[in-house]
Amino acid sequence: MKRIKILSLFLVILCLLTTPALAQRKKIQKAPEKPYPTGDCGAKKTYTFLRVSGFKEYPPFSWAVLDEATFKATGQRKYTFEGFIADPLKQALDATNISNLREMAFDDYDEAKKLALHGQMDLLFTTYYQDEAKSGQDYIYPSYFGNPFVVISRKTKPITIQDVSDLSGLKGVVRREEGVETLVKGILPTDTKLDIVDGPEAALRALLSGEADFMISSPYATIAEARRFKVLQDIHVDKKMIRHIQFFASFSKLSPCRKYKNFFAEKFSPQFADKAESEKRMQKSIDMWADLHKDTPKLEFTPPEGG
Repeated sequence: MKRIKILSLFLVILCLLTTPALAQRKKIQKAPEKPYPTGDCGAKKTYTFLRVSGFKEYPPFSWAVLDEATFKATGQRKYTFEGFIADPLKQALDATNISNLREMAFDDYDEAKKLALHGQMDLLFTTYYQDEAKSGQDYIYPSYFGNPFVVISRKTKPITIQDVSDLSGLKGVVRREEGVETLVKGILPTDTKLDIVDGPEAALRALLSGEADFMISSPYATIAEARRFKVLQDIHVDKKMIRHIQFFASFSKLSPCRKYKNFFAEKFSPQFADKAESEKRMQKSIDMWADLHKDTPKLEFTPPEGG
């Protein structure tokens, strides 16, 4: 009997000691960490914003649409980004509980990068890789899409190259906003001339009028703009890739919203895993850009003699 009483007392003490520990463990399990923003960085049902930027006009990748009504009423420029990257970006942010965006567009994209460097921009969604220490950007790996640069020529005088040495003695043109010059100048023959112009209209006119023998550009961007200016049938897009640049999304290293980078990436990156599906979305964006400019007249140019 005495042994039974001692054993019973021991069991009671053991229960008293273990019950708080079990309760504490259950309490910890019932309170998981909340990874998504609830009161900052553009969280839903708040008055905060996530500052984002991309290329202002680089279809089909992204372009910014000005809210004309707001601009006329207040003089403030409020933009909404559209294009290939816009929907995946906003879907991923929405899945991360971020829906309040301040979409900022700049004529010179270097301005957006400077703001990111100083923590005055939270997220860049169309950026090429630069040294992280200099750019101040925390890139999301892997890159989400490749942007090849190829040779574009006139249909009447097509250029098909096996190597960049085939461009020796010729004159080319590039768009300043694409930043192609620094990417290709070092690999072109020393006797290849390269003019830099502003915008796709000037580049296409220089090519089609014979001022330049070729243009170096993204095939996606070229086709989108050639459809806009109704000259797709007048150009030849070579298949040989000269350079292949990767697109990244990145958070500013000084942004307080950088802490949500990994959660955003989990929703963002998988949307580009299927390459065939990404190419379909790219074609839809090209079609969208062409449809937006269906009333744009055909680009006027005087063809060179003999093509």
